[in-house]
Amino acid sequence: MEVRSLGLTSNPKKQEGPALAQACISVCGDLGLRVVVDRSLSEHLSIQTGYEVSDRPADGVDALVVLGGDGTILRAVPEASATGIPILGVNLGRIGFLAEVEPENLRDALMRLRAGEYRVERRMMLEVIIEGHENICALNEVVLSRGTCARMVGFDAYVGDTLVDHYIADGLVVSAPTGSTAYSLSAGGPIVSPDVPCFILSPICPHSLQSRPIVLSDHEVVTLGINAEEPREGMAVCVDGQRTYAVHNHEHIRVRRAAADACFIRFQEERNFFTLLRSKLSQWSL
Repeated sequence: MEVRSLGLTSNPKKQEGPALAQACISVCGDLGLRVVVDRSLSEHLSIQTGYEVSDRPADGVDALVVLGGDGTILRAVPEASATGIPILGVNLGRIGFLAEVEPENLRDALMRLRAGEYRVERRMMLEVIIEGHENICALNEVVLSRGTCARMVGFDAYVGDTLVDHYIADGLVVSAPTGSTAYSLSAGGPIVSPDVPCFILSPICPHSLQSRPIVLSDHEVVTLGINAEEPREGMAVCVDGQRTYAVHNHEHIRVRRAAADACFIRFQEERNFFTLLRSKLSQWSL
């Protein structure tokens, strides 16, 4: 499908973001593309014409261009997935697992979008249900942790109504396949190809030789619970490293597959996950 309108957002902490956004707007003008700019980004632009401004730049457009690193893309995913809009990530970060193009290739990418020369890659997401809060979507993971509590805590994990294990640990990570290269990997979890429909349950620093990461079907509902022997303060749930919620003893967090997938614009006919993995992780280790 030819793209005729774009949403545009950026990480405000990236100094190069506004200049790149202005270049993007200029190219879109040449291509006859309508551009809707995130309001917070528009405040940093020196040009005042050639675009519209909105608090929700993913509404009513054909695609969303995100200028930033993986964290910026993760922040944009819930809004875009809710409307079924694909994301084009332009890497201004260090790693850029989720981004498709580098800044110097943005003009060519926009031309290919205008011509419909791209494909859409779908990634499964998690729906996180926390007591007292609206349901939240996550692309990478949900982490239940001891937070600022100085001691390890007891955690329970259930699949359906069945207890998987009682953990004495710093926390638990439930990851989607996309998040298998993020916190889950640091916690000792396996790397999973992004097209495999599953969850990964990984304990963080468990005080046991038997506690190991487990790969679960995406049809399951995973419930995480806090089972401390005494009241503890400072425990938290963190979703995709972006949103944090305080939790208390005996509270439960449920995780299931979200109804909507995240959609990403890809230009390569086949994006080789393992080549990307080798390249990106070797950069991270430098």
